[in-house]
Amino acid sequence: MKIIIAGVGKLGEYLAKELSDDGNDVIIIDEKPINNRDIVNNEEVFYINGNCLDSNVLISAGASTADLLISVMDKDEKNIMCSFLGKKLGVKRTIARVRTPEYASSMNLLKEDLGLSMTINPEFMTATHIARILSIPNAMDTISFFKGRTIMVSLKIKENSTIAGLSLVSLAKKLKKRVIICAIERNGEIIIPKGNNKLEIGDKIHVTGTRDSILSFLRFANLVGEKNKKVIISGGSTTCVYLAKMLIETGMDVKIIEISEERCRALSELLPGALIINGDASNQDLLYEEDIENCDSFIALTSLDEENIIHSMFAKSINVPNVITKVNHINLDGVVEKADIDTVVTPHKIACNQIVGYVRAMQNSNNSSIESIYKFDDGKFEMLEFYVKHGFKGLDTKLKKLKTTDNVLIAAILRGRNIIFPSGDDEIKERDTIVISALDDKNIKDINDILE
Repeated sequence: MKIIIAGVGKLGEYLAKELSDDGNDVIIIDEKPINNRDIVNNEEVFYINGNCLDSNVLISAGASTADLLISVMDKDEKNIMCSFLGKKLGVKRTIARVRTPEYASSMNLLKEDLGLSMTINPEFMTATHIARILSIPNAMDTISFFKGRTIMVSLKIKENSTIAGLSLVSLAKKLKKRVIICAIERNGEIIIPKGNNKLEIGDKIHVTGTRDSILSFLRFANLVGEKNKKVIISGGSTTCVYLAKMLIETGMDVKIIEISEERCRALSELLPGALIINGDASNQDLLYEEDIENCDSFIALTSLDEENIIHSMFAKSINVPNVITKVNHINLDGVVEKADIDTVVTPHKIACNQIVGYVRAMQNSNNSSIESIYKFDDGKFEMLEFYVKHGFKGLDTKLKKLKTTDNVLIAAILRGRNIIFPSGDDEIKERDTIVISALDDKNIKDINDILE
């Protein structure tokens, strides 16, 4: 596919890499010269230095024959206008990043008139992601499939866990409700497991099941944490506002520490249900005064990655049960990993997952259509949701006889209203929706890609 990306900030850079790695022809446009050598030297990405709102620049980028224009400039108004202009010049579909809450709420009314196929709001998506994590005690990450009927939860196996040392076959026999362990991260490596794989202390496991079966699994594994009731957030950003509203609605006690007095006044009006503290979250005395030792979760959402990491390291050092950190720069992943912070969220990665899933859905074949895609652990493995069509070569074949490629696992099947967490005797049928776990290097775009 031919894809134009307007604006090369962090999201634009990440999109260019992911979409070019997927085999798309990517053209990026930005007014400022690009210093990122990975993009400039990428033979799969063509760069144009110019104004994305200049019709001549878009024409030179090939707008009339482009399949998709993604506008991720710094201003919502620019993104909306660029998408509108691109559509007028012949781009088949357009995506615009719209962050302002007031604009975002109006976009559904104006999408068709503006020629928008999709809008993305990374701040809202990040807040939703964090709220979902907090809904499962001890979860490091969580996503949903089948419109929320199935979830995948990421957890770390601790010393007191009853599942340490068990093989997956032995574990399945002991559980009352079925779950699927679809990936294991051990010492920086990803294992797409088989039945004889054993679980070890320190493993990060990714478990798929219904909400009830996941909670049953947590109780069996002795991994049930305290329910989140008291939450402290550092940084009163837009993401913080979205998140605080979600948490307050669920009955959580939310405290926000923000260094700007003016922003605190605005937060007080936006969030009457939260306690707003004007202060510096780097001040440990202040954190103790605000009873950080007794909070259930600490969430760092300032605009500076370094501050978020330092705040989170302190919260971790005094044993706050759940610590979540927002990090914008990918090159800090190694620092965060060494800091042993529970959960890291990166807004442009979350937004990129949705866009990449949309792009792959545009490439639907007779065999399948992709419903969603999620990347985990630095993009080392993916979870993909497919709707199965008549062209799948493995239809009506028992999974134990289905010859799949290495490092691919079928984690769940939705058939009608029934959810199946499959064993070797189950089959994939036409009109099923399935969830697949696979190493990222498999580059799965079509369901037949999972077969040998």
